Formats: sequence, structure tokens, C-alpha cells
Amino acid sequence: MIKVAAINSWSEPLAIDKNINGIEHHLNELGHQGVNYALFPELGVSGYINNKQDLYVYVQQYDEILKQLINLSEHNSITFSVGLPMPINNHWGIAHLTLYGGQQVALHYKTHLSVHEKEVFSPGNQLQIFEQNGIKTGLQLCLESHYPELSLSMSQQQAELLCFAFASPRETPEEKLERFKMLLQARAYDNACFVMACNQTGLTPSGKNYAGVALILSPRGKVLARSTGMKSNYCIAEIDLKAIETIKNSVMSNFPAYRNTDFELRFKE
Repeated sequence: MIKVAAINSWSEPLAIDKNINGIEHHLNELGHQGVNYALFPELGVSGYINNKQDLYVYVQQYDEILKQLINLSEHNSITFSVGLPMPINNHWGIAHLTLYGGQQVALHYKTHLSVHEKEVFSPGNQLQIFEQNGIKTGLQLCLESHYPELSLSMSQQQAELLCFAFASPRETPEEKLERFKMLLQARAYDNACFVMACNQTGLTPSGKNYAGVALILSPRGKVLARSTGMKSNYCIAEIDLKAIETIKNSVMSNFPAYRNTDFELRFKE
């Protein structure tokens, strides 16, 4: 059994110390509850940056920010994934960094950027599966959740847990939860994977509203745990990989095993 937590945490653009202190606070709480892995929202370290001026300010602090995160990891027993801009091919990308024991475990760059993000960031072009705490995990960021082929690719690489980190504004927490469930229950069910998701939360000084949602789903798409609201919070669930084994041993329910891509698509007028 692996205990995981999805955190719908508050984050403010360029309030780096405050954001990292919030991450540390949650890690301390979760450590007392025996959590093995924690997922934080997209760009939770930096806050959601969407212009070059804010990125420039952030870049001046980047080396020190990375040191703080590594130090935080050294003093925690939890594997955790956090969001921040990171260098990619002489540019900057929207990244999610996974750390444990002061070491980088995995790094994912967002492959699908929104119209405004493309003006500031460069996309990644790789999907990575990493194994930690005995579970194979794949990370995706916000817009990537809308492309089923990404989850399919991760499933084909033997992923058992799909993690989705969001910085998705607007809506009420209840509306956001229903939309996340619509997307992510299908990702879980079709790929026989556990799914975790979390969004930033709260009202930023600029007036942007983030509806807090954290969600953990079974490979059948059942809600195992959830959290909603406009304040930082989290949900916790225990993952038992036997649930995936049960699906794989089922003649009728192991959909990934019978997926057929060897066909010709035609259109007849």
C-alpha cells in the first residue's frame, strides 16, 4: 500500500518564499500522516507566470529557488512533485520537478501550451515514467489532460499512477470538480491507472480566481478522496496495486490489453 496526497494549495505570482513556506507546511503535515508521495499544483512554486517581465524577475532568483527546494527535500521523507519554470534548450519551460532525499527523481516539461503560454515559454517534447515508492508514475500539466493519447502513451509504458497538476482559473470549486471528474475518470478507466489531480486555489492579488480541487481516483474511475474550496487543503488515499492486477486478470475488464491500433481509417462521401 502506498499513501498519496493531492494538494490544492494557494500560490501567488513571484511570492516565492511564501509559496515555498506553504509547500513546506503541507509536507510537514503529510509527513505526520505517513504519506509517501505528494503532488502540488502547476507552477505552485513561482505562482502562475504568464508574461516575460515576471519570468525575467523569476529567473534572477532561480538558482536560489532550486537550492531551497533541494534543501526542503533533504529534510523530508516524502517524494513530492512541484511546479516551476525551468531551463529547456536555452529557453524556459513550464516544468514539474519531482524530488526525494535532496535528489531529482523526475522532470516533466509541459508539452501542450496555451496560446498565451506560447508567448512566454517553450514546450517540452518528451513523456517520462518514473518509479518511486514501488509505483510507476507519469506526470501531466493542465492542458495536457485534454489529450487522451498522452495518458495512453504513459499506460503503454506501464504507468500505474497518472498525476495531473493544474493552474486552472475561474469556476467555482464544485464546477471545477465536476469538469475534472469528467476528464480524469475516463483517463483512469480507459488505462487501468490510478489518477491524482490538484489545482491552485484562492484569489491572487491581481484578482485571478483559482478554484481549489484535489482528487484521487481508482483505476475504475471511483473517487477515493477529494478536497474542494478556496483555501489550501489536500486529500489523501491509499493506493493498492492489487486493484490494477485484478483488472489485468479480468477477461472482460482489461481494456488496455485488447487495444487494437492495426486498422485503416477511411472516409466515404
